[in-house]
Amino acid sequence: MDYVGGVAPVVTTFGRGNLHHLTYGPLLSNLGSATGFVPTSNEGASHFLLGFSYGYSGYAFYWDGAGEAFFQLGDSTETLAVGNSWTNATGVPATGQIVLGLNVASTAAGAQVRGDGPLPQVAYRIPDNICLD
Repeated sequence: MDYVGGVAPVVTTFGRGNLHHLTYGPLLSNLGSATGFVPTSNEGASHFLLGFSYGYSGYAFYWDGAGEAFFQLGDSTETLAVGNSWTNATGVPATGQIVLGLNVASTAAGAQVRGDGPLPQVAYRIPDNICLD
């Protein structure tokens, strides 16, 4: 998940729930780790685009819904599972390699909740009327 050439992960979830996102490892001293979530009440499939911030060296995400969740990079046919908690998250630490089952619970516990301030907004629900093909 290097975001080379504009390729970003797209997460697909099934059923109601929240996609949680954490940015951590701030590269600037005035930034802190940030966390937040994007909800969906859709009973079927929902799609989320994950962005990133160059101000951080790592990020992680997980799905807390009752249904399954997976992600893909760009037009890749490979799908990978999404974790279901901060102790079993999907993420990319500073190494740049995708890690399934990443434990970032202690980092998430100390992170600021994303809000109206200067924190990165990096998870977006894609409206149902936008075609991903």
